[in-house]
Amino acid sequence: MSHKNVVDSSIERNATLSRSSGARPSFGAAMFFEATKLWAVRSTRITLASALIAHIGLSWLLAFSAKASGDNGYESFMPAPYMSLASLQLAQLFVAALAALSITSEYSNGTIFSSLQAVPLRARLLGAKAAVIGILGFVFGLLLIGAGTLLAAPAAGHYGAFGADELLIALFGGGFYLGALSMMMLGVGVLLRSTAGAITSAFVLIFGLPQILPLFNIQWLQDLAFYLPTNAGQILGTGQTEPYGATVAVLVLVLWTLVLLGSGIWVFKRRDA
Repeated sequence: MSHKNVVDSSIERNATLSRSSGARPSFGAAMFFEATKLWAVRSTRITLASALIAHIGLSWLLAFSAKASGDNGYESFMPAPYMSLASLQLAQLFVAALAALSITSEYSNGTIFSSLQAVPLRARLLGAKAAVIGILGFVFGLLLIGAGTLLAAPAAGHYGAFGADELLIALFGGGFYLGALSMMMLGVGVLLRSTAGAITSAFVLIFGLPQILPLFNIQWLQDLAFYLPTNAGQILGTGQTEPYGATVAVLVLVLWTLVLLGSGIWVFKRRDA
């Protein structure tokens, strides 16, 4: 069954239920509707599986490299959970792409009209989608950090020794970051309506700006780099206190989410589907 047929089937069931009950779906019903649509599409499972494989592979490689460097006399100690967090570099792009695709694919295949028929309140529809995407990102972040740590710890040996505090910090930081990033990219997807444009934007935000801004000989641009989502997530997931701590890191991620997702909701409510 094709992507469009799977989504259409899910939408039609929800629309029929809505018409028969004579009431607009509640937020919880809209969330269930969005979760069903998202998981029914095979590309969702393929994307998540690809992200998991890429992440655990990179975690193992980083741990193996740390042990080899340490055995050769170089300073290479890093708690295994932090190795796993550092390995999110590739997996986060898969997650960002999935979040953007959850809305841009509806624009490209025309199912956005059916979705609005099933859940007529636009803010509720997009809010439910954001909640589902955000929860998925958070839970998947926990899975990635946990799985990466399990592989990195034995591969790194004593160079990756860690305690419960490091593990909990990395788990929360990685989960919170991916949950926030997912909602950000959903907002970008709504704003651009283009899969290619949204993925390009994700690449620029995740990889481009953190590398480019520090190159400028302008202090405020260099300082701005610390407040990009990627760097805030790294600070949150490693418990750093410089240039700011976990509380500010959470606020930075929340602010980015509010701006991008909020802009998407504002445009979605005022623009033709």
